[in-house]
This record gives sequence, structure tokens and C-alpha cells, in this order.
Amino acid sequence: MQILQEVRAPWALQLNSFCLREKISIGIQLCFLGILLLRFAPKLLSFLRKWRSKTSDQEESEEYKYHSLIKFGMSYKSGVICSTLVLGTHLLMLLMLLNGNNTQCHSALQAFSSEVMQVVSCVIALFALYKVPKKKQMKFPGMLRAWWVCSFLLAAVSMALDTYYKIMAHESFKMRDLANFLGLLESTLLFSISIYGKAGMPSLELNGVTEPLLGEKVDRYSKRESYYGKATLIQLVTFSWLNPLFAVGIKKPIEQDEIPNVDTKDSATFNSQSFIDCIKCVKERDRTRNPSIYKAIFLFIRKKATINASFAIVSAVASYAGPYLIDDFVNFLTDKSNRSLKDGYLLALGFLGAKMVETIAQRQWIFGARQLGLRVRASLISSIYKKGLVLSSQSRQSHTSGEIINYMSVDIQRITDLIWYLNIIWMLPIQISLAIYILHTNLGVGSFAALAATLAVMACNIPITRIQKRYQTKIMEAKDSRMKSTSEILRNMKTIKLQAWDNQFLHRLASLRKIESDWIWKSMKLSSLTAFIFWGSPTFISIVTFIACMMLGVQLTAGRVLAALATFRMLQDPIFSLPDLLNVIAQGKVSADRIASYLQEDEIQQDAIEYVPKTQASFDVEISDGKFSWDSESSRPTLDNIQLVVKKGTKVAICGTVGSGKSSLLSGILGEIRKLSGDVKISGTKAYVPQSPWILSGNIRDNILFGNQYDSDKYDRTVKACALIKDFELFSAGDLTEIGERGINMSGGQKQRIQIARAVYQDADIYLLDDPFSAVDAHTGTQLFKDCLMGMLKDKTVIFVTHQVEFLPAADLILVMRDGRIAQAGTFEELMKQNTGFEVLVGAHNHALESILTIENSNRPSDELQPDGESNEELTSNAELAYTRQDSEHSLFEDNSEQKGKLVQDEEREKGGIGKEIYWSYITMVKRGAFVPFIILAQSSFQMLQIASNYWMAWTSPPTSEAEPRLGMKFVLSVYVLLSVGSSLCVLLRAILNAIAGLWTSQMLFTNMLQSVMRAPMSFFDSTPTGRILNR
Repeated sequence: MQILQEVRAPWALQLNSFCLREKISIGIQLCFLGILLLRFAPKLLSFLRKWRSKTSDQEESEEYKYHSLIKFGMSYKSGVICSTLVLGTHLLMLLMLLNGNNTQCHSALQAFSSEVMQVVSCVIALFALYKVPKKKQMKFPGMLRAWWVCSFLLAAVSMALDTYYKIMAHESFKMRDLANFLGLLESTLLFSISIYGKAGMPSLELNGVTEPLLGEKVDRYSKRESYYGKATLIQLVTFSWLNPLFAVGIKKPIEQDEIPNVDTKDSATFNSQSFIDCIKCVKERDRTRNPSIYKAIFLFIRKKATINASFAIVSAVASYAGPYLIDDFVNFLTDKSNRSLKDGYLLALGFLGAKMVETIAQRQWIFGARQLGLRVRASLISSIYKKGLVLSSQSRQSHTSGEIINYMSVDIQRITDLIWYLNIIWMLPIQISLAIYILHTNLGVGSFAALAATLAVMACNIPITRIQKRYQTKIMEAKDSRMKSTSEILRNMKTIKLQAWDNQFLHRLASLRKIESDWIWKSMKLSSLTAFIFWGSPTFISIVTFIACMMLGVQLTAGRVLAALATFRMLQDPIFSLPDLLNVIAQGKVSADRIASYLQEDEIQQDAIEYVPKTQASFDVEISDGKFSWDSESSRPTLDNIQLVVKKGTKVAICGTVGSGKSSLLSGILGEIRKLSGDVKISGTKAYVPQSPWILSGNIRDNILFGNQYDSDKYDRTVKACALIKDFELFSAGDLTEIGERGINMSGGQKQRIQIARAVYQDADIYLLDDPFSAVDAHTGTQLFKDCLMGMLKDKTVIFVTHQVEFLPAADLILVMRDGRIAQAGTFEELMKQNTGFEVLVGAHNHALESILTIENSNRPSDELQPDGESNEELTSNAELAYTRQDSEHSLFEDNSEQKGKLVQDEEREKGGIGKEIYWSYITMVKRGAFVPFIILAQSSFQMLQIASNYWMAWTSPPTSEAEPRLGMKFVLSVYVLLSVGSSLCVLLRAILNAIAGLWTSQMLFTNMLQSVMRAPMSFFDSTPTGRILNR
């Protein structure tokens, strides 16, 4: 209170007090000195300890070598020199004080304390400068730059005021004034260096240290440095570091390679590793295997969140400076004769300065909060993705791919929203307290009525928020049901069109949309009521407050009324933040618990497989007493008593009945199935081909290369060995033909051979093939076995599961699986002689094959006998090439001269601004735009009634407390209530009309799009990804 009264005292007298300036200087220095000490004192002590103990000769030599390689820039040299001169200047001034020189303040202790703190701060600043080259920092530390800026402002203001008052008092300049002037020059240089920000030290270019790991292969998207990372202080404050990007965007649409990289601290790699380090820190500190995700997130965000909190506090305090000064400003305007013109200028500067500070701090806070949210989002998504790659088999059964996608989209978005609301949690009581304090300053005890009304409005919002939450849940359920049905229809569109079921499914989707629209309408009606309460809450609070003031006899002047009305407007956001805040906290906690539960799931055993160097092993695979189970809680293991040794270059075939454990044995070698006991040793790299083809979106060549460099000779041999040459000849773009979504334009055999080629191209040591010939015909399978397994892979270790008995004689070792055990093992001849069941399996296969061939030959005319394609889809002879199918699945065979082989076209993007025709079409879609005039009229009426109500209260209130009011207070409040209620009703009308028009328009757009999609030809669905359609 005393400080505020001093500020409201005559401005000239306060500024003319040298002791007051010393107090302010000491206060600011103490704040920065405390922060600097907390930041650098531990490092300074560590440095002193190392200096006393004199580190080893090796460390000294390495440090000397490092410093000798540094080329110090001009900025760094200037910073060291200026900081040293500033330290010398303050030491000189301190000596002058010790010698008994008089100070401008009557208290010598204050001046002495100020100089001592300046000296200590300069020493710490020099220490921070010393650490810059050691840490290889390209920029000066932010705290050091902030200290330089603060020192410059203190020196400039003090020098300007001293000079002004000495000139006015006709005093002569002394030695101390000269020292102050030198200190100002040095601080000015440091200020300019802090604005520039860069230390001016180029990156070291040492052989083998800074060379790129990938050689000359550089990502084309990483050519541009981060604008944010190299921005100066002024650019960070004004966001002008975005201007180069805006300059490009004005001229033409921005392409991917024109967007600069993000800063290192904002990259997914950096944030992912930082979050992993935080989890490890929590795990070590709490000594637990399941660390708390809340503690890890707190450690991850604490530094950035603290900076954001400081900006939020400054923004909140500065935002209430305007309402606080309104009464003084009105009093100045009504009493100019007794007030100095200088007071008016200072008040105007106060308004301007407060608004500038609020704007800068608020923008930095919002940007920092969004930046922090994206960092948390990137780190959590990376953690979830990494966890998905190492989930155990049992954990994968309890977390489907859809649930994991939900974690990365819905749950992480809720946590990101919670990060955004972090500052609002503690800012809410501060904002309300500031508002009540300003009201108490102007209205006295009437402020308690405002507090009661504020709490009442906040209480009314809580049940509305709960109802809205229930409506949103119903909307999401209806939306999920509709999207699920839409996705299923799009995936099976070929069947629907073949059966002519278009209209039936169209009506089904329309009915699901109707259910969703009904819930949306209920939610929008409630939103209209919320808008009415939001804009009506200042009116309600002001009416209650003014009536309380009238009953309590508080005099209402124009200044007090305007200050109160401005404060009531400021209370809108805190009032309506509480329900949203409670909702976000609840949702964020649920989502965080879900992600924490997922991250704590069991992982694949990292020690399940022992990798042995090639030079130390005569085998490639060895399993001793292996016992494996997909379900660790099951009493019966999936595989038991597995004994297997596979030497280098051996071809091992695994056969057996369905469910005997063939694929599980491959999983045991891969480490995917849980090992209960035994040892698994692997020597060399592995390549795996699953039974179900896994194809990436993109062209065929990218699927085969799988990120490896293109070797034409090796690639051609791989394609030939996998019997893909004829397929490439049929495609318009050869191996550059794009594979459609889910491989829709490829047959099962083609997809299988592409993934076999991908494995072969990896040039691994061990190949694990899970029934690779099941999707190909006999002719192609024989070619694959001969040219691939026994050709290109003849020197490799191949373990393959097969049901084709004709390939077994060529295997070096055959494993017969039965009930999770290796029942028999040996060569084909050895197993046939053992007479223990293997010959029965072979005989059954031959009998079934003869029966199938007999039926096919009897149903086929003799002149049409020729080899069939794979699954009646692949073409394996020249005669069949002339008889290709002409349906839409093979539309890619048609020659497209513009984009050869490209099936999925790039998404069209409109360029430039949105034309007025689009706006006109949108607003006239419903009732030819009949709602638009009423919406504009309601909005205009709301604005005019808002202005009229505020003007009415200011006009009818007396300018001073001594003046008589123009009208009776009851009449004034009655008119104010009518105007305010009328404005709130206009808001309600506008919200309802907006809801009706918006909902009807969206329904018409949905209906038109649905009909267009359902009536589109099949070629549209082949060339358009499902996700692109669903996003519309």
C-alpha cells in the first residue's frame, strides 16, 4: 500500500529522490543477483574446487588443445573487454566511496551496498563468459543477456535524470559523474551485444569430429537452418524471425523444402531423448521399475514452464494497470487546473507502457505455452511409438493398433491442452484477486458484492459444463459410429457396387448422421446459453455491485464507474476459465493415466537372444532347452524342449500340421515370443518374411530397397530371382509403379514376391521365411525356390516354413513340428526311412494334390490347358498376357503419359485467397441467406447496446465525489439494466441463429459430399486414399 501511495504521489518529487532510485536499483540488482547466484554459484564452486585440486595433466592438455583450436569472435572479445571495464568502473566507484566521497543520497550504506552488488554481479557475469567457449555455446546465455539489458536501462535512466537535475540546479559535474558516463558507454556496448545474441564463435571443423555421419547423403529438407534458433533478442520479442517465411508465402505457396528446420530443442529427437532421461532420473530417484509419468513430465517442462509463468505474471499484472489508472486519468481530465501537465503525460505513458508490456508478455507466454505443449506432444508420441515396437506378445493383445493411435491423437492432445492450461491454474486466483483489489480501491466495501456475484456466476457454469461434457461424449460416440461405418463402406466399396447396394448404405450413413446432428443441435443450444451467460456476466456483476454501492452509500463517480466496468470485462475470462479448467484437468489426468499404464506394459525380453560375433561361432542359430510361451501365465508352454543348431549356409525346412508351432519357432528365433527358459544364440543379421504380406505405401522399388542405397546390379539380380521381371513389364512404369492403399492394385502373389525381394536385398546372414510359397502358384513357387532360395541365397542360412512337400528333398535339415515340440529332425531320406509319421504327411499331401489336378483337368477343355496365374490373377505365360482382366483393379496397366505409373495423385491445394464466390455460396446455401441479415442485425445491436450502457453510466455519474449526480441513481441503474439485458439477449439471438444456419449448412454439405462419393466410379477409390476422403 505504501509503495502504491508513493507512486500516486507527485511524480516530479518521486523521481527527484536519489534515495528512491537507489532503492529501486538495489531491489532490481538483488533479484538478478539472486537468480545469477542460483544459476552460476554451483558451477563457480565446482570450478574453484577443480582449480585448487589442479586437474590431471591429460585434462589440462585436452583443455589447452580445445582452447587453442577456438577462434574467438568479435562479439565474445567485446563482451569480455566491456565486462572487465564495467567491473573496473564499479571498483573505482567503490574506492571513491571508501575514500569518503559524498554521494547524492544521504544514506551512504545504500550507495555502498549497490556498488558491492554491482561488483559481485560483474564477477559472476565474467565467470559466465568464461564458460561460453567451454560449453561450445553459439549464443550468450539468456540470463547474462538479460542482466546486460537491465544494467543498461538502470545506467541510462540514472544518467539521464542526474544530468537533467544538475542542469536544472546549475550544479557542476564531478568525478563520480564521469565514472557513471563511462559505465553507461560500456553498458551500451554490452546492450548491443545482448541484442545481437551470438557469441561470434564459428563451429570447429575437425577431421572425423564434425563430418556428417551419412557422408554426402544430405536430407533435402535440412538445408535451411532454424530461423528461431538463430534469432536475436529483438527478433524473438517482435517475432520478426518469421518474416523471411512470410516473404516467401506472399509470393507463392510454401513448399516443404522451403520450410526451415525447427530448433534443436524443439526437434522430436531431442525431446524424445530428454523425456527418456527424465524417466530414468525419476526411476533412479524413486528406485522403482514403474516411474511416475507426472514426475517425468514435471522434470521435462519445469525450466520452460517457469519462464512461461514469469511472462504470465507480468501479462496479468500489466493487464490490470489500465483499469487501475482510469480513475486517476478521469480525475486529471476533470481537474486540470490543480494538476500538472506532466502528470497527464506520465499517465498516458503509463497506459501505453502497460499495454506494450502486456502485449509482449502475453504473446511470449502464449508462444511459449504452445511451444512447450508441442515439445511434450513430440516426446510422448515418440515414447508411445517406441513402446509399440518393443511390446510383448501378451501386451500387444491388450492394446490394439486403434487404441495406440488413440493414445497418440486423443490422449496426447488432452495432455497438450492441460499444458496450455497450467498457468491458468494459478493465474485464476491472482486475476480475481487483482480485480477485487481494484474494485476495493475504487468502490470500497462494494467490491465484496462483486466478489459474491463472481463466485455465483462461476458456480452456475459448473453444471452447464457437466451437461456439455455429456453432450460431447454422445457426439463423439455418434461420430465414431458414423466414421467406423464410413470407413468400412469405403474399404468394401467394390463389393457394394457389384451388389448395387449404394442406396441402402447411403441411407444407413444418413441415419447415423441424423443421430449425430441431433446431439450437435443440443450441444449448440447449450453453447448459445453459455454465450448468453458469458456476455451477460459482466452486466450481472456490475448491476449487483452498483446496487450494493447505492445501498451502502458509496459515491459513484465517472472515473470509478469506468474503472469498475473495465474491471468487470477483465473478469470474463477468469470466470469462464474455471469450468473449462476443471474439465481439462479431469480429462488430462485420465489420459495421462492411460498413457502411463501403456508405457508400463511388459516389453520383449531384451536378453532373450544372445548375439555371438561371427568370428567366435561355427553356427548361425542355436537353441538349447528352449521353452517359449505366448501367454506367460499359461501352464502349458507354446514350445517346449527345443534343441536346435543351424550351421552357416544350412537350408532348414519346418513342416507340420496346423497349430503345431512352426511360426512360433520362427518367433522364438526372432525374440518375439516370451522365453521361459533355455538359451537362444544368434550369429549374424536376420531378415524375416511373414506369412501375410506387409507392403508400404509408395512405389515397388522403394518397397524393395527399404531405405538402402540403390545398387543396379544387385537390384536386377534380386528382381530376377524373385520372378518379378514379367510383372514389371506389365506395369506402365515398371518398378516405379505406385502401390495403392493396402496394395489394392497388387495380387497376393505379387505382394508376397515383393516382400521376399525386400528381404533378399537386405543381404542378411540368416533368412526366416514363414510359408513364403503359400500365395504363389506351383510354377512360380518352383522358380522362386530354385532361383532365390537355392540361387541367390545358396550361401546364406535359410529357415523356412512350408507345406509344399516337393521342396523338402532339397533342404539340408527338415524339422517336423508336433504339439509344440520338434518331433523329428533330419534329411528327407532319413525321415522317410524312420517310418514314424513323416511319410504319412508326405503321402497325404501327394494324394490331395493328385485329386485337385484330376478335378481341374476334367473341368477344363483340352485346348485351354495352360498354367494358371497366381490365384487366377497373376499372368505367367505369353498366351496369358493377351488375356488380362479389364476391371478397375488393373487400371494401372493403362498408359498415363502425364504421370506414368502414379496411382495415387497428389492432393489438390487451392492457391491464393478464397474467392468471394465461395463465401457467397456458403452463406446462401440455407434459405438463400435469409439468416444472414438477422445475424448481422443481432450482432450490431449487441455492440451498440454495449457501448450505450457504458456511456450511459459514465454520462450520468458525477465527475467528482463533490458534484451532484445528474439523475437519480435508481433511474440510472434501471436504464443500465435494460440496455445490458438487451445486449445479452442480442447475443443469445445471434448464437441461436448461428447454430441453426451452421448446422443446416453442414448437413447439406455432408449430404452432397456423401452422394458424390457413393456415386463415384471405382477408379476414384483406387486412386484416392481412404484417409483423404474421411478427412473431408
